[in-house]
Amino acid sequence: MSRSHHPVLSRVVLLAGLFLTGCAGDPFADYAALDASSIQRPYPAADHRGVPQTARTGELLLQFDQARSFFPLALSGALVDYSRSAPNSPGARGFTAAFLADFNAVTADPEQPLDAQLAAADGSRLMLLRARPGDSWGELHHAALLDASDVALIAMPRGALAGDAFAQTARHQAGKPVWALLPASARVGNGETMPDPDEARLLAFSALLGGATGLIWQGEDNYVARSAGWLGIAPTPQLDYGIQTGGHAPLQATPGDVAASRRLWDAVTQLNRRISRIAPALLQPDAPEPYSIAMRIAPPSATGARPPAQLRSLLKPHDGGLLLIVLNAGTGEADFRIGFARAIRSLTRLDEGETIAQDAARGLFRDTITPRGVKLYRIVLAR
Repeated sequence: MSRSHHPVLSRVVLLAGLFLTGCAGDPFADYAALDASSIQRPYPAADHRGVPQTARTGELLLQFDQARSFFPLALSGALVDYSRSAPNSPGARGFTAAFLADFNAVTADPEQPLDAQLAAADGSRLMLLRARPGDSWGELHHAALLDASDVALIAMPRGALAGDAFAQTARHQAGKPVWALLPASARVGNGETMPDPDEARLLAFSALLGGATGLIWQGEDNYVARSAGWLGIAPTPQLDYGIQTGGHAPLQATPGDVAASRRLWDAVTQLNRRISRIAPALLQPDAPEPYSIAMRIAPPSATGARPPAQLRSLLKPHDGGLLLIVLNAGTGEADFRIGFARAIRSLTRLDEGETIAQDAARGLFRDTITPRGVKLYRIVLAR
């Protein structure tokens, strides 16, 4: 029967065709909104409690202070080699390697003499953190006291959704700065492996989105760690340091172990540099600007569904505008869309110069993120 005999049906078909054409012509249309967990707000501006953080001299702060606030990017288990030369001599092994890797703090082996630790920290221009409440030297101008009664130390578990567990624990630390303990070592020989660079990035940014105001990487590769059976990170790890402690034979690393250690050291170095640039934003309350995050609707596939992405995001005030962090904790690549209630005046992707697809007038932009990937954006909205 011809379509001319059914004018009503013809109009329905025509309208449906126009609707589908309109959707197909809008590259921002085929996205599904994600649930509330995709937007993290560890320090809402509305609750007026501020962001608990540590001053460079060890005091507790609730507001960011450019001159005093301290965001530790620390290496744990750092070793001072005081046995081969005097602590202040040119040949003494200080914490210079950590400084060159953009760590700003260390925790040192507590069995080492305090004067050697302080001399190495001073010479390397690093803060020395101690985890023993009541240490009188914590008030010295060049040392910050890491007091367990003032700082919540939370170990970041490994796994795709470890960040959610970390954030849940961090929420119960009201009034305390939250520092994340991140794994950068493994007990070699029992099946453990060190995080690879992608996992290290995922762990670090999961902690930041969960409210961490400091990161401590555990820990340095040296003869003390090896004697305890651990492989850590170092710029020049050795197969065998040739020194044993406590009567234990040192762990013999393989070339693969050494390569993994150096690879992770380089990755953490890059993370330190990336995070230090946004630390002032991380120490401020979350931006109150409302926004949405959505994922592109995947078409049906005969080969099976694409692995779901686990997107998490955080919005902070930054440099006269906004800093948006988007993290993909899943195993699949994700096409996502961000939507604001106001028009976008400017949008740039930090660390990357590629053009971003956007509809500035509608306050929309879209991008693609790899598995375990992180994207940072600086955004200025219209008034």
